[in-house]
Amino acid sequence: MTPDEIKTELDRRLESEPRLDHRVNAVIEGGRYLKHVPPAQCADGFRMSVQASEGHYCSPRDSIGPWRAVEIGYPSAKVDAFMPYIDGADSDPTDTVYGYVPIDVVVAAIADHGGFAA
Repeated sequence: MTPDEIKTELDRRLESEPRLDHRVNAVIEGGRYLKHVPPAQCADGFRMSVQASEGHYCSPRDSIGPWRAVEIGYPSAKVDAFMPYIDGADSDPTDTVYGYVPIDVVVAAIADHGGFAA
């Protein structure tokens, strides 16, 4: 899987319209509540949460996108490239979130783990 293919797939997974929860949206005045994106599973077994919405550490911090940076959570292994974005310097790298991680850093991490699992 090429970096361009990974980026395209990541963008598809993060699209806001398919994740819009209309039941909750009616309750949140002026807001858009998005369902969570299922964990990203890589070909080598590595996995992590990749989220973006007005309730996540992403840029822009809205529920529309497109996003330039996203929130990463609970990766199954330490990713050195994520460390500058860790929430708490003393945190266990596999038991925390990483805020405002640039999309290209996420794409590179997924590529390093063989791309998305089939």
